[in-house]
Amino acid sequence: MGISRSVSRRTALIAGATFTAAIAGGGQRAVGAPVPTQLGPAGYVSVDLTGTQGQRVALRIGLPGGKSVEIAVRRTTHGRDDRPLPNTSELIALPPDTIDLEVITDAGISISPTRYRIATAPNFQAPVATHYGWGFPVVTRSGWGADPALQTWGEPEYTPAQLITVHHTAQPRGDEFIDYRDAIRSIYRFHALPEAEGGRGWGDIGYHLIIDPNGVIYAGRDTGTEAPIFTPGTTSLKPRTSVVTAGHVYQANSGNIGICVIGDFTGSQPTPAARAALTQVLSALCQQLQLNPQAAVQYANPNNAVRATQWAVSGHRDWSKIAGPTECPGDELWALLPALRSATELKIADENRVPRTAPSAPVS
Repeated sequence: MGISRSVSRRTALIAGATFTAAIAGGGQRAVGAPVPTQLGPAGYVSVDLTGTQGQRVALRIGLPGGKSVEIAVRRTTHGRDDRPLPNTSELIALPPDTIDLEVITDAGISISPTRYRIATAPNFQAPVATHYGWGFPVVTRSGWGADPALQTWGEPEYTPAQLITVHHTAQPRGDEFIDYRDAIRSIYRFHALPEAEGGRGWGDIGYHLIIDPNGVIYAGRDTGTEAPIFTPGTTSLKPRTSVVTAGHVYQANSGNIGICVIGDFTGSQPTPAARAALTQVLSALCQQLQLNPQAAVQYANPNNAVRATQWAVSGHRDWSKIAGPTECPGDELWALLPALRSATELKIADENRVPRTAPSAPVS
């Protein structure tokens, strides 16, 4: 059955380019009402998918001249292990000339776009602060303007590093921003804000590292210090060095390092700069943690019953049987993972002057 347009129009909240002026008073606008001019190119919406289990859902975005575009709505598979998976979609970018929104399903289920109105924070003018450690430079949380008031995750948990998972943001794509620190803060706000205020309610960003199209690497999940990923006070890495638990693969976050590349790689590849930075990060971490990027790892979450045989360097979709179906990190980036594993191993081998090994794929 095709997607039906029989769903009655419902009230929608529309994302604005700034929190202060996007929606006057934080109220709602009926579908069909003019979108505020402040929307800009960095407006987003996420859809509440309650009651749509097993249904195909799409968001119709109305544009000037009677035109419209439909975007498939996909349930998120990102989340903290200690909380239920959010019953919402991933972020969807809205064109700046959006006129109205309509949620449609193949069964005519009447649902409305969620209250989310994520947007970029005010421009951040402070100088970039960088942490040099682990073999690559990282823009610190203070360097990209993380608001400490949004960090409400609670007491951090640290577990031994076991493997690495690669993601893409999909939304934001990255081309909406002049300063990519704005993109990082957008992701942070969406992940950290309470659900009642339009966020995921996690209390922090869900990734350990984020890479922008220019190849700049940013610190993600808070460790309590400017040094990312690992237990505070860590001065050198070795096998099973403890990593702060984040929220990038539902039910498989403990010991799982999440690296996210800004962009939508469904039909395009990361920039050469982003790909080079990703290879640099993977090789540095794999070498120091003694992870073979071409081999399988027997993953075990110490906090639940989740067990999996997985690549040491995997893609988010490789976890679909555990976390739920996802297209992350996009077809193009996921198809690049074998080459990235090979490039990572080659870089390590060149530095250590050791023979390369044949890939050993996970068997389950």
